[in-house]
Amino acid sequence: MKFRLMGGVAGLVLILATLSCSSSNNSAVSSGTGLLFVAEQGNSTLTGYGITLSSGGLSGINAVATGASPSAIAITPSVNALFVSNTAASFVTSYQIDSTGSLTVGSNTKTGQNPIGLAVDPAGKFLFVANQGTFSDPKSGSISVFSISGTTLKPVTGSPFLTEGPTDTSGTGPVSVAVPPSGNYLYVANQFNNTVSAFSFDGTSGALTAVPGSPYPSCVSASSNCTAPSGLGISPNGAFLLVTNSGSNNVSSFAICVVVSATCSKPDGTMTAVTGSPFPAGIGPVAVAFDSGFNFVYVADQQSNQVSQYSFSPGTGVLTSLSPPSLSTGSTPVSLAVRSGASGSDVGNPTLNTLDFVYVANIGGTSLSVFGLDTTNGLLGTPTTFATTGGQPSAVAVK
Repeated sequence: MKFRLMGGVAGLVLILATLSCSSSNNSAVSSGTGLLFVAEQGNSTLTGYGITLSSGGLSGINAVATGASPSAIAITPSVNALFVSNTAASFVTSYQIDSTGSLTVGSNTKTGQNPIGLAVDPAGKFLFVANQGTFSDPKSGSISVFSISGTTLKPVTGSPFLTEGPTDTSGTGPVSVAVPPSGNYLYVANQFNNTVSAFSFDGTSGALTAVPGSPYPSCVSASSNCTAPSGLGISPNGAFLLVTNSGSNNVSSFAICVVVSATCSKPDGTMTAVTGSPFPAGIGPVAVAFDSGFNFVYVADQQSNQVSQYSFSPGTGVLTSLSPPSLSTGSTPVSLAVRSGASGSDVGNPTLNTLDFVYVANIGGTSLSVFGLDTTNGLLGTPTTFATTGGQPSAVAVK
């Protein structure tokens, strides 16, 4: 299992590991196939799989070693490099992805203490790493920023950057990072002090600068409680940020001013709570993923062994639970990814004809839960189980 240090006492780490994508320029990803990468803590392994988009089925490509406690995966937009955070080892491992999807180990790069979350900017120039640190040390929670050259990482000037606010006397616990599809902005979930940090970053140097008002409380409604923010997701239109609050069993939604819109005349990265936020989730929500081709959202509820499913309004940022609001997964789901653009049919759910697919890592066991996603209404079908080889799958990412 993943662990965090909190006041000297080990506790369960709650993370988000990334992403959903539908296309790339790598020849390993074609109109009929995709790629899935799975990190497993049971044997410290990263495995690549080919996805048959007509059915969601998986076929192994190859497996390579990671460091101790792999916790998150990030892939470059060109799908030629992949990065894994190794929490217990406090380094990031880089990998080359060839035209078949096969992985080759690159190098290990030292980060801050307890690296957990990863994100790559849309241009593929920078890797952002959330270093959780410890609860007792306000300086230990930080964001490492690296420039990317192939599989080589180089710290940018000023890295690591702190997420603490002016009044913080204990650690902030950054665990997740997210970058909008346009605009040089970065958002960070701080699990220990229930905040979200917002930064702009220089497109040339990668240096971070806090935006006005940062850090923001994960919940701004006086009548609501939002604790232990753990996972982040940004809407495909780049206008909204979702935050899973694992301690309060809900999801916050914020309008983020990163693209010009009716509510954002001059992008500056600031955050504004959406009306009705936070929205209910299952027990211990830790990860969130959008279907990039449709207005649907899925959340991994770690402690209730479920995935919550929602429709999403791209104009208001409001989440509406579907019926049923959730479906069962394997034991302790901690990461999920949506492979959109599939348009396949699910052999386990023959009535679903227009499908994307959702892959869920169940760290409490040795499996992935694979759901067909009906793109006409957002509903997930009955899951099938895909057995992994090493146990404790901790992160998934798709292309």
